[in-house]
Amino acid sequence: MRFTLVIAVFAASCLVAEDDREAPWRRLFDSIASEYQLLRDTEPDNASRLQLVPDPVYVWGRPQQQGSTYGAVYVWTHEGTAEAVACIWRYVNPSGMRAIVHETHSLSPVKIYSEGEFDTWRPRAGVNRRPIPEFNGQAAPIPAVTPAARLQQMRAIGRNFELNSVSESGDRTQLRLLPQPFHRSQSSDPAILDGALFAFVCSVGTDPEAFLQLTAVQTADGPQWHWSLARFSHHNLYASYANHDVWSAERDADNPITHNADHTYWMIHQSFTPSLLETPSTQQQDSTTEE
Repeated sequence: MRFTLVIAVFAASCLVAEDDREAPWRRLFDSIASEYQLLRDTEPDNASRLQLVPDPVYVWGRPQQQGSTYGAVYVWTHEGTAEAVACIWRYVNPSGMRAIVHETHSLSPVKIYSEGEFDTWRPRAGVNRRPIPEFNGQAAPIPAVTPAARLQQMRAIGRNFELNSVSESGDRTQLRLLPQPFHRSQSSDPAILDGALFAFVCSVGTDPEAFLQLTAVQTADGPQWHWSLARFSHHNLYASYANHDVWSAERDADNPITHNADHTYWMIHQSFTPSLLETPSTQQQDSTTEE
């Protein structure tokens, strides 16, 4: 399981880079993520519950004039494959008011839904994992035999995707693919041979603007690479593969900032109070002091 070690080292390096002052926020984000109880809609029993990866797979920060933003990315899996991703982050508006933003996106091929504290997320569909397209007679490679070779293939496929973000004013920015995946599949489903979740980030920060999921699946025609993209941006997004347009996520009446048409993407703003950053031990000390 060499690739498992590589992912673990990458995740650890992301976490080590955190400022100690952000530790209370990390604890808060971890707590919020644990409140999301995500289930597959097809199986109303315990086996359908998605599993939260214990630690965030990525943390990021971005300085702003009114105060820095800071967030963490979480992944939920089904049988070892990522089926939901969330970014929970601190937002500071121009007047200095803080809020906690939850951005969630289904990665599941079937409908999922949320129970627990945050039960308003109800995607109306699954996510379509499509075969890597063939252009000009150039097809995607057949998934390799070894995990290391498949990772090289996924990185090469990822580099063939180009994503651009276009703001409301028309400013166009090419997003940057991070070479190390946030999550690597360890599927117990024999139909899924491998897979990984990659992120595209903007040029002015390291917060994800889109996610690319690549999956090696066993089909009737043999093993194939499939792909899907997930928006994490309030701008219009456009994707091409091998210089051919393949995907877009544009803002309109059915796709506002807070969700897309089928609600596979969902955003909420949670009110912030300083007490949310207090640990139980701190709260106990405050109670003792008041006595």
